[in-house]
Formats: sequence, C-alpha cells, structure tokens
Amino acid sequence: MNVLGFKAHGKVMTGQGRIDAVLEQPDTVVVCELKYHSKTKTSTLLRHAIKQIHEKNYYGKYVGKGKKIILLGLAFSGKEVGCRMDALES
Repeated sequence: MNVLGFKAHGKVMTGQGRIDAVLEQPDTVVVCELKYHSKTKTSTLLRHAIKQIHEKNYYGKYVGKGKKIILLGLAFSGKEVGCRMDALES
C-alpha cells in the first residue's frame, strides 16, 4: 500500500469498536472491514461489512477533514473473494 501512496493503519480503535484497516492518502481515507466465513455467501458478508462500518460510525473521526471517505468491505468465503466500495456522501 505504501508503494501506491497509502499510509496503512491496522486495527484502529474507536469508541464503537475496532476498524480492521484504514488506508490514507492526502485527500482520501478508505475505511476497511474484512469478513470471513467458509459457508456464508460473499454478498451477505459484504452487506454485513458495510452495515458494520455505518452502525459503528467507523468513519466518524475522518468526517469534516476535507478528505473523500470511501467504505470498503472485503469478504472471503471458501475459495470466493468479494469486495464492495461505497463513497460516503458528505
């Protein structure tokens, strides 16, 4: 991630829980939630990941800092991998 210009932070604590990863660039923050379950569909895991980011307001500390905020869910189920990216509307 450093080669791509991101500053990576893992297991970032908030008042609501722990963010799996945060990737920062000067003008962008990517809040990442990872989910794994061997028998659950990746689409279900992705919905849960994005829902958790919203419910726990993981992006809250980055709002109002003039950066674009992207929510990223990553899901692993057996041999399947999925991702979902949503831009946080300001």
